[in-house]
Amino acid sequence: MKVKKQAIRFSDDSKGVYALSPDITHTNELVNWITHKDFNIYENQGYRLECHTRKRNKLYSFQHPLLNTEVILKVSRISDQHKLLRKLNLHLSTFFSDYNYRAFLGAFLLKTNGISCATPIAYWTETDNYLIKKSYYLYEKIHAEYSIHSLSQQLFTLNQASQSRMFSQLAEKITTIIRNIHDAGFRQGDPHPGNFLISIPNQDFKSITSEDIDQAKIFIIDLDKFSIAMPLGKILKRFFDIRCFRRCTLGNYDQHAMLKFYLQNKYSKTWGLVLRFWMRGGFNISKWFKPLKRRL
Repeated sequence: MKVKKQAIRFSDDSKGVYALSPDITHTNELVNWITHKDFNIYENQGYRLECHTRKRNKLYSFQHPLLNTEVILKVSRISDQHKLLRKLNLHLSTFFSDYNYRAFLGAFLLKTNGISCATPIAYWTETDNYLIKKSYYLYEKIHAEYSIHSLSQQLFTLNQASQSRMFSQLAEKITTIIRNIHDAGFRQGDPHPGNFLISIPNQDFKSITSEDIDQAKIFIIDLDKFSIAMPLGKILKRFFDIRCFRRCTLGNYDQHAMLKFYLQNKYSKTWGLVLRFWMRGGFNISKWFKPLKRRL
């Protein structure tokens, strides 16, 4: 099954493109829902999720009238409040690769490969003279109590033995998902603990146990930086895969400790140096001098 973008003309005569997940039902009804801009009624404060996201993005949660399931609608637009250079940069980047489409395509490909993430439904845009004015990504809501990051903050309140065991379990779960993504030939781009949601059977945090962590289901989210890995050799591919760990920390585990969980007996000092290279800025040389600029 493949995902295809198609041209669309809205009821107000504006234009854009859309793509639907091949797995969804009510295809014709959903296209009409998009075409008639019935989604506009959900773009208000009553449905908006107040959560950390980029300034250009807004998230809305509602029960979809056709699909009979709770969904999230992510709306991205380039605001007139952006400075001119920033605006030009955003228009160029979305012209070549809109990150809402990357997230939609990434979720579809990951789900196809059995990796837990949000179930994608649809993607569409409104364009103005071939430039994307607004883009939309619709997906099923994940019912999870915590992000791994927020859960890890609460684990610090537990005794040292329980804390250490649970951090180890979570690190193993995170790196297993990252490894599965890489083995399937993809990259999430920035799989830090804030980009994982966890659903725990025992919702009473004060009595949470390592058995609860074992049974917990983890979902990877925020696929804006998703990419398909180029068919490079095994060593060169790993060189670029390791870039994903540049911000991946968990509790007392730094990036190098997480990389050891990921590579297991294949870890070496050489791969540790590769990680250090990516943490410093990789091929973006300007980032190497940022610490120096701050000191000056």
